[in-house]
Amino acid sequence: MKTTLRLGSILFGVLLAVTLMAPVQAAEPVAVWSGPPQERAVALTFDDGPSPRYTVPILALLKRYEARGTFFVQGLRAEQTPWLVRTLIESGNEVGNHSFTHPRLTASDEHTRERELERTAVDLDLLGCPPKPRLFRPPYSAYDTRLSDYLAHTGRRLVLWTIDSGDWRGLDAPTIARNVLTRVRNGAIIVFHDSDETGRADRRPTVTALAHILPALKAAGYRMVTVSELLRGAK
Repeated sequence: MKTTLRLGSILFGVLLAVTLMAPVQAAEPVAVWSGPPQERAVALTFDDGPSPRYTVPILALLKRYEARGTFFVQGLRAEQTPWLVRTLIESGNEVGNHSFTHPRLTASDEHTRERELERTAVDLDLLGCPPKPRLFRPPYSAYDTRLSDYLAHTGRRLVLWTIDSGDWRGLDAPTIARNVLTRVRNGAIIVFHDSDETGRADRRPTVTALAHILPALKAAGYRMVTVSELLRGAK
């Protein structure tokens, strides 16, 4: 697998050149903040992983409460833990692109932005991630017109969020749970983190909070689905 991913890092430049020559996609709106308000469903999303220490227990909780999530992974971590990306896919969860090294793309030049997206895209393709939908969440949720235009050109959706759990601020588990449960509504996209840009964050409060959030959402009648399922109103 390591050999395969090294090959991907060589080939991503070729893919980038082909991508830039592709025709502009005329499709649905690029930016997504929430799903249909009439759907009693929410999308649970997780940024910055995958992390063997925290993603694994999160997956166990999702399975226990019949929930699925969308994991926006860093390409660097995907190359470090390819088995975990495969586990995400095989367990029925969704994997999206969160750049390769988590830079602030609004402060990056054009070539850096494209390299960050496309190298991760190649890694995910090689690991068996379905080619569609192509979901991207920018690091720090920071985007500009240039990034939006590039995503539209390459047929990607820019996935943002309705509810910020606040776990990235180092909050305790009860506060994280309260941030979500007091604001949840139909069609919400909720953002959590299973790592951070350094790979050293303590995400135990996130895991503990999810142990309270998931049963509460299920008891309230919410389906916990992937972003793609939310957007198409899947049941």
